[in-house]
Amino acid sequence: MREDLLRTGLIAGAVFLFILALNHFMPIHRDDYDYAMVWKTGAHLASLSDVAASGVQHYLLHGGRTVTVFCLQLFLWLGKTAFDVANALMFLALVVLVTVHARRALDFWKAPQLLAVSALLLWLALPHFGEVAVWKSGSTVYLWSAVPAFLFLLPYNLALKKAAAETGMRHIWAAPPMFLLGILGGWSIENLAVTVVAVAFGASLYVWRRHGALPAWMIVGVLGALLGLIGLVAAPGNYVRYNAQGTGKGILSHIGNQFAGQGEMVLYCLPVLLLILTAWRLYRRIEAHMDIPPAGRTGAGTVALATVLALLVLSYFTGGWVAGTIRDVIIGGVLAPLGQTKPKAIHLFTNLMNGFEEMAIYWFAVLLFYARIKRQLGLTASAVRAAAEGVPMSAVLRRHPAARYAAFLMGLAVCNNLVMLAAPTFPGRATFSSSAMLVAAALALLGDSAIMTALGTAARHTLCAAVLLLFAYTGTAALLITQEMHAADAVRIAQIEEARARGETVIHFPRIERTNRALRHVYYEDWDNNVTKEGAMEYFGLTDVVVEK
Repeated sequence: MREDLLRTGLIAGAVFLFILALNHFMPIHRDDYDYAMVWKTGAHLASLSDVAASGVQHYLLHGGRTVTVFCLQLFLWLGKTAFDVANALMFLALVVLVTVHARRALDFWKAPQLLAVSALLLWLALPHFGEVAVWKSGSTVYLWSAVPAFLFLLPYNLALKKAAAETGMRHIWAAPPMFLLGILGGWSIENLAVTVVAVAFGASLYVWRRHGALPAWMIVGVLGALLGLIGLVAAPGNYVRYNAQGTGKGILSHIGNQFAGQGEMVLYCLPVLLLILTAWRLYRRIEAHMDIPPAGRTGAGTVALATVLALLVLSYFTGGWVAGTIRDVIIGGVLAPLGQTKPKAIHLFTNLMNGFEEMAIYWFAVLLFYARIKRQLGLTASAVRAAAEGVPMSAVLRRHPAARYAAFLMGLAVCNNLVMLAAPTFPGRATFSSSAMLVAAALALLGDSAIMTALGTAARHTLCAAVLLLFAYTGTAALLITQEMHAADAVRIAQIEEARARGETVIHFPRIERTNRALRHVYYEDWDNNVTKEGAMEYFGLTDVVVEK
């Protein structure tokens, strides 16, 4: 027990310090400048009453995410250091909550390895990590919404695992905090809020029908979540923003958004989904009572993967000639004939291609490790087919509670995304909570002793090596590039302060080339975009910001 507590403490400390470093280097930019002022007044936040007044203005004019906006503006007023610490703690809380939901038990400190895997998988799988878990305006919307929502749903999850009378939550004192947590969970972000209400209601209905009784905390929790959802969607500002973004978009556009959003989630969650697929195949082999075949030979496909990966790594460290060649071919053969050769379009496409090799190396590495694990486990095409023919899906779900629970979480993740059909847009970052649910599903399977036994020592070592290597690759890049953004932005702020001291109101900046890199674990928009430019101009009292072409 003491050893597990020590390991848990070390893992939690490492996660906190790493995320704190990223937050420290992350500059205030883009929407942060707008939210550092009383909404639509141009007055800097100077007191708690300013924060409250700004929240009311925002609710009436822009949207209903009042809870997250209040947190954002409160910490922008308190200062960047306070925000950095709070945001790192929030991410650590999410890691713990995902682990607890996966184990369906509160004693997460008894599984330090699972806690570490939770942190690593969330780092890899959360879409646009820098935008949703580091950048201030983004993290308060997505990360700070998920934490109270997942915390609120935890007692319901535990109640579903055990009989309601055995949960220890029949005490009347639990009702007030659950009501408040319900409001926070329902007053979060639109798709997650709907999911929170639906899950809390469904869990309560199940417990009532099965046990003929319903604890007071479950009832008031549902009521609180429903009130929070009403407060979220009834905001006058929602209709103002929808009229601006949703005009002229029919149902086909909304359906198309689903393909884009869900598809992007799949790309980010590729290692998580492959892990779930492997566990599913192992369950079928267990039920089929099949002997583990010897590890197969390295196939031609694996050799091809390794060759392409080596080529990409060589190119990445010698100037990026693979990405450069693809970029030039597309510009000359596709964009030029279409007339899409404006300087900004070329710059945006070039910036996208600058990150191409980073993404390609990541995906090829994931597939290469997956091929190795399949070979170590003897999961050949014939073996997988034989197990599938002999063991139907229902048999696996019936015999293995962890498989049923993981399937439920996966279905919940898809439904959570489907709620976005009502939204005029569905950016990849909106799959944040669904991606966290998929991570919880993978952890639930890894926590099953049957799967861990079936994985064997060699495959477990390969899995650990894969996750650690992918983290080392993306984590090091994210720290280095975010530090570059921090230094470049600090130079700009100093230049603004010097210019304002001289009475100048027009600022010229050189372009920052490396933005939105390391698989989007770095998020920074240069100041020639309208959001950063207009917000910074109003915040610093400038009349123009010019980024050199």
